[in-house]
Amino acid sequence: MTNDKLICVVGATGNQGGSVARRFLKAGFRVRGLTRNTASPTAQALSSAGAEVVAVDLNDVSTLKSAFAGANVIFSVTNYWEPFFRPDCREQAEKEGISCRKFAYNVEVQQGKNIVDAAATVVDSLDDNGFLVSTLSQAEKCSGGKFKELYHFDGKADVFPAYVDEKYPELAAKMSSIHTGYFFTSFNILPDSYMNKLPDGTFEMSFTTSPDALVPHLDPVGDLGNFTYAVYQMPPGKAYMAEGTTCTWPEWIETWGRINNVPVKYRQVTPDEMTAATPDRDAGIETGYMFSYTSDPGYDGGMKLLRAKDIREAGIDCPMTSWEEWAKNNRITREIHDMQQRKIRCLLNIFRPAVIRVDAENDGLCTDRLEILRRDAYLAGYFVIVTCLEETEEFGVVEGVEEEFGGVTAAETVLD
Repeated sequence: MTNDKLICVVGATGNQGGSVARRFLKAGFRVRGLTRNTASPTAQALSSAGAEVVAVDLNDVSTLKSAFAGANVIFSVTNYWEPFFRPDCREQAEKEGISCRKFAYNVEVQQGKNIVDAAATVVDSLDDNGFLVSTLSQAEKCSGGKFKELYHFDGKADVFPAYVDEKYPELAAKMSSIHTGYFFTSFNILPDSYMNKLPDGTFEMSFTTSPDALVPHLDPVGDLGNFTYAVYQMPPGKAYMAEGTTCTWPEWIETWGRINNVPVKYRQVTPDEMTAATPDRDAGIETGYMFSYTSDPGYDGGMKLLRAKDIREAGIDCPMTSWEEWAKNNRITREIHDMQQRKIRCLLNIFRPAVIRVDAENDGLCTDRLEILRRDAYLAGYFVIVTCLEETEEFGVVEGVEEEFGGVTAAETVLD
C-alpha cells in the first residue's frame, strides 16, 4: 500500500522515532527521517528501507524548517538525557552556575520550541491530526508545585503542549500528545535499583515509588510506532498514554522473577537512599523525583489520558506488547539473569571517548567512570562503536553519543 502522504520524523534513528518511521513506511507513507548524522549505520539502514534521510540540527530552526517542507504529518520527540550526560554540557552548566539537570532542561525546551516554530510554518499542509508529539505530564503543575525540578518531565510538557497552546493555536488544533510509559529497557540506566542481587540470591528492586502505585510500561522500539499510527487515525486534540502494561513495581519484578525462576522482592526506599545508590548523583536526584512523582500524583500526573483500549474501542487497530510477553521473549531480560549468575559487570562509559580494558578477575570491563550496562542491552539508547586498539585486550570507544536508538550490538565484541 502506498500513498502520497509525507511524514517527517524527528529523531528517526532513535528508539521512538525509529519505531514511528518503520510503522509509517509499512503503511505506505513517504517517510522523511530527520537525524543529526545521515552517515550513521541506523540512518543508512533507514534509507535502505525506503526513507528519505536528511540532516538537521535541533539547535538551528532553519534546518528544521527546510526539513518540514511539504509535511502532512510531523512526529516530534526531544531528548533530555543527551545534554544531561555530555561532558561539554556539564562543563557549560558549571560555567553558568546551574546544575546539569537544569542545563539539560534548558536545552530540551529550546530544541522543542525550535521544532514547534518550524512546524508552525507548515501548519497549512499538515493533516487535521498531523502534529504527533511525544511528551510527559507537566510535573510542577500536576503536583501543585511539589515537584518543581522534575526537569525531564517539564522539559517536554512546558513545550508540548504548553508552548504550542500559548503561541500557535492553529497548530495546537492539529496536535495529539503521546505520553510514554516507563520503557521496558529502562533497567539499563539503573540496573542496581531495578535488579540488585542480594547475598541470599534474591533480586531486589528498590525505588521511592509506593508499592501500590500503578505504573505504565512500554516497549518503545516495538510498539510506539503502532501506537502513533493508531493515534494518527483518531481525531486531533487528545492526549494519550502509550503503554503495554500498567502494574505496580512489585508486580513488575514478580513477573520477571517468575519467568526467570529467581526469588525477587520490592523495597520502597527514601530519595536519599536512591541518590546514594546511583553512580551519578544528579541522575539519582532526577530519577528519584520521577519515582516519587509516580506515587503522587502519579506518573501521568493525574491526567485523564486515552490508552490503547480506548483506541480499539474506536475501531482502530492498536497492537501493544505486555511486560510479560516482552520479558518471556526478549533475550535482554534473560541475559541480565545469566550475567548476574556469573557475576559479570560491564563498566562502559558511553557518554564520552574513553579507553577501557578487560578486567579478567571480575570478568568484565573497567573504565574511569561507572556506567553499568549489559551485553545485548539497548545501552540506554545510545550507539557505541568499539574497536580493538592493540593485542593487549584494550578497546576504545571511538564514537560516543551517536543517536538515540536501540538494538545496538557493537559492544558485544568487547564482552564476548
